Amino acid sequence: MPVNNRAPVLILMAKCPVPGQVKTRLMPAMNAERAAQVATILIERSVRLAAGAWPGPVWLFAWPTVDHHLFRLLTQTTRIRLGVQSTGDLGEKMANAIGKFTTQGIATAVMGCDVPHCPPDTLRLASELLEHGNNVIGPSMDGGYYLVGLQKCRYELFTDIKWGSNDVLQATLAAAGRAGIEFTRLQVLQDIDRYKDLKHLSHI
Repeated sequence: MPVNNRAPVLILMAKCPVPGQVKTRLMPAMNAERAAQVATILIERSVRLAAGAWPGPVWLFAWPTVDHHLFRLLTQTTRIRLGVQSTGDLGEKMANAIGKFTTQGIATAVMGCDVPHCPPDTLRLASELLEHGNNVIGPSMDGGYYLVGLQKCRYELFTDIKWGSNDVLQATLAAAGRAGIEFTRLQVLQDIDRYKDLKHLSHI
């Protein structure tokens, strides 16, 4: 039986797709404008994936503002809601986003917009696991993770992590072990971060 009376929440994290400020690792293989166009595609497809596959509420937490035409369009054409990311590094942003709902007793997951090729069944499985009291994590092939879902926000999972390095997952799981936190792992996926990763867009 489900542990929570309310369905788990999924929060997508995204930056405004402004040239020169997003997807900089795609450069110099492509210019800043084209990299921002790729970011726009990733955000839109990620939102549509989540809105269609995740059973419960779906939010898009944007940075530095929700006042962007892409975000307004997505609220008009999908069921997502908008929120603004907190200040701080990536860990603080994710922890504060998760804490917004777990403090209300709602299991919550955060996910980047770099895996729009994630199978819908994987998102449905993550939601089901959260609903039944599990914590979940989706490893990425670069050594990080594309999704993390928790029953309660544990800030020790988001501190002293070298974000963007290839040992984010290992460091997170080590912190979880020290805190007695167990995760159910989802399938491994490839983030779309570099030019060579764009081949995964052909799958969706």
